[in-house]
Amino acid sequence: TTVGSLDPKAEAAALDELDRAYAALDREKRQPEPNTDTLVALNARFDQARQNAQRTCETGEILGGRLEARGAVGLNASTTVDSTHFFSWVPTDGIELWISLEAERLRHPVLRRFYSERNVVLREIAGLTGGKPTLQQLLLSELFPGSPMAQPLAGDPEQIAAIDRPAAFEYFRRYYRPENIVIAIVGNVDADKAYRLCDRYFGDWKPDAPRQPRPSPRQPVPPLEKLAVRAFNSIRNPIVVIALPQPPAATPREAAAFDALVELINSEDLSPVARVLEEQSLARRVDAAADYPSQKQTPIFRVQVFGNPGVPHRRLAEETVSLLENIDRAEAEDIQGAILAAEIRLAGQMDDVPTLASLLASSQAVRGNWNLPVERLEQLRRLQTADVRAAARRLFGGISPPTAALPEGHP
Repeated sequence: TTVGSLDPKAEAAALDELDRAYAALDREKRQPEPNTDTLVALNARFDQARQNAQRTCETGEILGGRLEARGAVGLNASTTVDSTHFFSWVPTDGIELWISLEAERLRHPVLRRFYSERNVVLREIAGLTGGKPTLQQLLLSELFPGSPMAQPLAGDPEQIAAIDRPAAFEYFRRYYRPENIVIAIVGNVDADKAYRLCDRYFGDWKPDAPRQPRPSPRQPVPPLEKLAVRAFNSIRNPIVVIALPQPPAATPREAAAFDALVELINSEDLSPVARVLEEQSLARRVDAAADYPSQKQTPIFRVQVFGNPGVPHRRLAEETVSLLENIDRAEAEDIQGAILAAEIRLAGQMDDVPTLASLLASSQAVRGNWNLPVERLEQLRRLQTADVRAAARRLFGGISPPTAALPEGHP
């Protein structure tokens, strides 16, 4: 995009030189024995190229600054296993500006601050993880070794550090395509006018011809076929993660029943699992999640138990699995409370404008049905106690003893 450029031709030439300077520096760093004097000279060349490129464009947040000047707030992005979201609160009279800038950014990317932003990402990862793998990463790498599911959500720091601007461009042009993009606008807007604006700025952007998938050293994601139990430790406390194959929901009502099961397991007031574990002084918290970690891949129903100090992993796993096997016998009042809690949670998300926009967009991008949150809310309102009991029996009935699923070496 030429937005923010003081001289588009000069900026393009400066950025090309920046890429060449980085490539030369990177090649020298990868030598078995890099030459110190050469590195000093190449670092100086790279810094000078970066300064020259900065002189060819505006300073500050270029696209975001234009939107914020018109009253936009909350410009940000988030990434899940399945999708990346870019979002903002925009005044009604700023919608056309937002759509036009998004079209420029997506259709004509420059990535002028790629190297500095890459360093920001690396610092953020280091700050969040301290250079150590997260619990999710450890779990998924054990369950699905070598598969894309085992990749850390924020990315591998070594791989990120090896990406240059040309490689980022290649990725961007391959995946940031009109056939992969969903736009959701929620609020006090004229829907027909918003559609016309999207058509004006995006309408002639056509999908590419189908591309051959790039070869990947990673293995495809195999389905989880049986109960898996993994044991971890925080600073002082044992942690047990129980992963079960989540069967595809036979009906929309059963999908809603899985949501209610999550609430039934997690709720401090309703959960027979949390209640018994706390009464026996075994655990302080239980956290369940359906469709984990991806809605595109074969999903897992994950139950994570945060034990009390000194409790053996094996006992924690055995007690939790036993309670899950019998959760279909929970009190009717507790199940009804869980159904209501799931309904309130989803209704609250839909009542928040940015969250609703994200729900609609992700539902369309991942499931091909933008109306899925509305349909799920209706199913929750119709859900009966018997539906949740049946889903619990289908999910937890007959699961194998955790002693067989827990790797050897854990107490």
